[in-house]
Amino acid sequence: MPVTNYPNGINVTGGIAGSFAGSVALPVQVGLVNGAITIKSGLVVLTKAGVAAMTLAAPTVGTDDGKILHIVATTANAHTVTIANGLSGASTAADVGTFAGAVADRVSLIAYNGIWYPLTNVNVTFA
Repeated sequence: MPVTNYPNGINVTGGIAGSFAGSVALPVQVGLVNGAITIKSGLVVLTKAGVAAMTLAAPTVGTDDGKILHIVATTANAHTVTIANGLSGASTAADVGTFAGAVADRVSLIAYNGIWYPLTNVNVTFA
């Protein structure tokens, strides 16, 4: 039976049947200054008082498949996230996501085969 090792010391062998008590906290990265998004799953909170310019590396084929990353603005600025290989593998045609400038603008991405794909998007334009 496969064993899945999750962050925070949680290990699951097989599946979970029935109910689950407790919670699993997502890894969180705070974007207070310009720089790289270093987590591949979890929550990135853009808190910079001005425009945050962030970069996101391509996910690793196989290793990162299925990982979900949520990026949300908590300040009203036109933050940018530049994704290596572009959104959905579109290269430079859709590599820079620009937030519209409102609190709670957000995008959720899922990794598969070395590419970030959008799950949800609220007011983030990729070009």
